[in-house]
Amino acid sequence: MAPKTIAIIGGLDYDLIMIANRIPEGGESLLANEYLEALGGKGANSAIATYRTCHKKPTDAYETPIIEARVQSSDEQPENTDKQALEQDDQNEERSYDLEISVRMVGAVGDDKYGRRFYAELNKNGVDSSGVITVPNTQSSICFVMVENYARENRCLFTLGATATWTKEHFLKVEDLGHGLRPDLCVAQMEIHKEVVEQMIETAGKAGIDFLLNAAPANPITKRTYRHLTHLLVNESEAAIMSGRDLDEVNKDTWAVICQEFLNRGVKNVVITLGAKGAYFATASERDHCLAYKVKVVDTTGAGDTFTGAYASEYLRQKETGQWDIRKAVVRANKAAALTITHLGAQQGIPWANEIDRFNAPFNDPDISNLTISDPTIL
Repeated sequence: MAPKTIAIIGGLDYDLIMIANRIPEGGESLLANEYLEALGGKGANSAIATYRTCHKKPTDAYETPIIEARVQSSDEQPENTDKQALEQDDQNEERSYDLEISVRMVGAVGDDKYGRRFYAELNKNGVDSSGVITVPNTQSSICFVMVENYARENRCLFTLGATATWTKEHFLKVEDLGHGLRPDLCVAQMEIHKEVVEQMIETAGKAGIDFLLNAAPANPITKRTYRHLTHLLVNESEAAIMSGRDLDEVNKDTWAVICQEFLNRGVKNVVITLGAKGAYFATASERDHCLAYKVKVVDTTGAGDTFTGAYASEYLRQKETGQWDIRKAVVRANKAAALTITHLGAQQGIPWANEIDRFNAPFNDPDISNLTISDPTIL
């Protein structure tokens, strides 16, 4: 595989994490069980995930497989369908890594103690940090994360910090997308002002560069921008906002319809991530639902970012072979996300490529596991 570069353009923030039995109601104060600090941001998380998911863990001393001790007992496991079993078998064969894919983070941090830590952390994880700039007299982005101890669901509030200094003029040229180089794939989130994201997408599209938008946090973009997107990744709430629906209108009966709307706008590949229900994908010729995996959930923070990174690296790997099987990319990304949520913190649990290869867990058994996929010809 010829050397390739993925540019991750997005947020770098410092996570302040509170873990409590439940999230307080309005006007209520509760005592947290635990407090943690960690480097994060959807951009940084996705960059680390992209690198790790296409490279072997840099040690010969593998940890004890996480999943073996965390899955439900075999008599609780739902029977896999033939198609799902094939997905497992296809993904369990270890591949030839490391791939010649470099990952460059393009972002902005403040000239504070938080910002200085990002360079070392990114480099330690194999990510090229030369695209990260320090903005004088500016704070780094801060994200406050609240995690419920039992449900393990998280809620986040964040500031843009130094990222807010970006304007459309920062991304007018192709080389701006890779901070001095032309990337083979651009990945971005919405932790940046919308008009800046739209400029990135337009610049990449006109230059023929593949662009993956993980629309998180959701902020609807202009309809004409969609035609430049190779990939659109959204969760259920983001799918609702980006398509102009209420959240309760996003369900198994509308996944195909929502995806088709984005395809009609020019997006080539659409994926709706569904948490414990897995993910639904659609292209012009194929659409289907891939189940999630049954694991012990510790913290869901960063699961979507890991999914994005694994999907991105798998896309570029496949593109080099001249083939593209979106199902394989979604299944691999589901596995990577499942491994991530067995750890506390957004980056600590991001798996390496060979850990994904060795992953083996039963499929989750949500109520929609017997979903009948609509015929794309009638959408």
